[in-house]
Amino acid sequence: MILWVLCTHKRKVRPLTEKEIRKLNRYQLLELLIVQLERADRLQARLDSLENKMNSQDLKLTAIGSIAEASLQLSGVFESAQKAADMYVDAAKKHAEEIERDAREKAEAILLQAHAKARRAKRL
Repeated sequence: MILWVLCTHKRKVRPLTEKEIRKLNRYQLLELLIVQLERADRLQARLDSLENKMNSQDLKLTAIGSIAEASLQLSGVFESAQKAADMYVDAAKKHAEEIERDAREKAEAILLQAHAKARRAKRL
């Protein structure tokens, strides 16, 4: 384990050497232990905060994935609805063509009857 100490004359944090640690008395060692515990508490709090942020991001990504999945499912629903609409339009067109064909056949039959009657009327 490396112990870090603040150098007062340079205002920098640096590791203590083993030699420096051995020269410390009990009081100094206890002070150092307290400083290290406080530092460990701060680091743990920071770790907890970062983990919470990460979990929040994971939830957001999960939500985004769920939205994307729902979008794909809706896309499938819309595709199915479009296919059904296309089939309905095709069936309506075929029915309209049948009605038109029947109407033409009836019109031709009526015209043939009218021509036949007109020929008979000319003969008389």
